[in-house]
Amino acid sequence: MKVLFIGGNGNISWSCVQECLNAGHEVVELNRAATRNTRRMVQPEVRQITADIRNSGIVLQVLKDESFDAVCDFICFNGEQACKAINVFCERTKQYIVISSEAVYKRESNNLPFRENTKQYEEDVADPYIAGKIQVEKVFREANKMEGFPVTIVRPGYTYDTIIPVPVGHNCFTAPKKFMEGYPLLMPGDGENLWSPLHSADFARAFVCLIGNNKAIGEDYHITGDILLTWNELAGQLLDALGIDNKNILHIPRKDAFQICAFHSELVMQQHLWHYIFDNTKIKSIANGWKQEISFADGINKTVKWLFEADIRRRVNPLYDEELEKLYKIYWNGNY
Repeated sequence: MKVLFIGGNGNISWSCVQECLNAGHEVVELNRAATRNTRRMVQPEVRQITADIRNSGIVLQVLKDESFDAVCDFICFNGEQACKAINVFCERTKQYIVISSEAVYKRESNNLPFRENTKQYEEDVADPYIAGKIQVEKVFREANKMEGFPVTIVRPGYTYDTIIPVPVGHNCFTAPKKFMEGYPLLMPGDGENLWSPLHSADFARAFVCLIGNNKAIGEDYHITGDILLTWNELAGQLLDALGIDNKNILHIPRKDAFQICAFHSELVMQQHLWHYIFDNTKIKSIANGWKQEISFADGINKTVKWLFEADIRRRVNPLYDEELEKLYKIYWNGNY
């Protein structure tokens, strides 16, 4: 099959491209080539098209009369972008797989474990990322219903490979750098909420089973971790991977972490500290008995190894660093 990736060498999509290549598919990538130095190298077998997907006129020019068995869109974030994608690809693909997010599921205890039919937030939810993904799903569903547009919606859980999960803030290297300088890992609350991070290589093995699968058209699937760990356990394994004392964890009040270190919206911060418990029955029913195989301990060691192979990969965000310092000044007086 001929498969187009919009994006293609990101934290999740690179592994999906690799799995497609392993399956013998012809892979084409369309992206701006703007952030390749901080990401994994594009596979040599991939044909690259450099264009901004937001500029429909240019995209139509560079694609000319090309068509695809499947298009995998990893960078659609709102309803307007979804409409443009449908206009560009309505006559060019047999299947359009769009990446949404499990963040759209409303966090309520009676919704656990989260399933594909779990109630979602309303469109006016107080977070632009979540609101945008809800719009994306709505637009594509309507196009499928009214025009037969061959969409498949995929909702990743927390999926890592080139990023590092931390309980407060962002997934770049800013917080891990501070841990390596002697700062403790900040843990909101007691750290006993359950989480299920999934390595991108595991995600990709399930994802590739959707490509070219007619049963998946018009359907939605989440692909999430099955192995549950507390945030305390995750933090200890992260610190181990960084070569730091795995007891160097400082618990702080949840509400203060939300208010002071609002690098994300408060809603997303709260979601990170919710129980991440999902029912993967639907994706397993068509993904050849797929299950999570890479433990977090093994996966995060792979991530840290990759990050230290080149300095440019360890991205530090000054704003995030400033926000973390506010918390450290309140709760920690140690030396480093």
